[in-house]
Amino acid sequence: MVIFVGPVFFLLLNGSFQYGTKAGIAVALGILVSDIVCVVLCYYGLSSFLNVEGNKFWIGFAGSVILLILGINYLIKNAKITTDISINTRGLQTFFIKGFSVNFFNPFVFAVWIGVFQYGKSKYPEQGLLLAFLVAVLFGILTTDLLKVFLSRKLKKIISPRRLAIFLKVTGSILILLSIRLLYLVW
Repeated sequence: MVIFVGPVFFLLLNGSFQYGTKAGIAVALGILVSDIVCVVLCYYGLSSFLNVEGNKFWIGFAGSVILLILGINYLIKNAKITTDISINTRGLQTFFIKGFSVNFFNPFVFAVWIGVFQYGKSKYPEQGLLLAFLVAVLFGILTTDLLKVFLSRKLKKIISPRRLAIFLKVTGSILILLSIRLLYLVW
């Protein structure tokens, strides 16, 4: 589950690859906070809210629009490789918000968390054990996301501006396709 290749995977790789480790970590933290919000919502009865057809559609629609905008942005973005990366706090907040938004507005993330929560609840009926299970899953996700960030930095040594341009176009195209797929699935 934590190695899932979806929209946040490409956002995480692109952020860390093009803007450095700090940007990748900011995206990973945005994903983590989004997952924490999903867990809290599951705890307070999210599944009944998501089972309403109109809610599924609007959450999926919002996620589709976010993915579409990010995909178009990557398609038109100029490929540049910089060795001296300095991102101010405001720039890091943008990466955090991107990570949070792409993850939070994906209804499949909610479906996964509802499944994980229900499994944890059935396997660990005691509140303390359930909490430990959920924290362990969140820690696993954060760990693999940070691993992706640090491994993408290693790739930077072998990437040329031309390869980066191709990577951006592929990432943008994949995000647009995922946007269309998401919209199709909730339609």
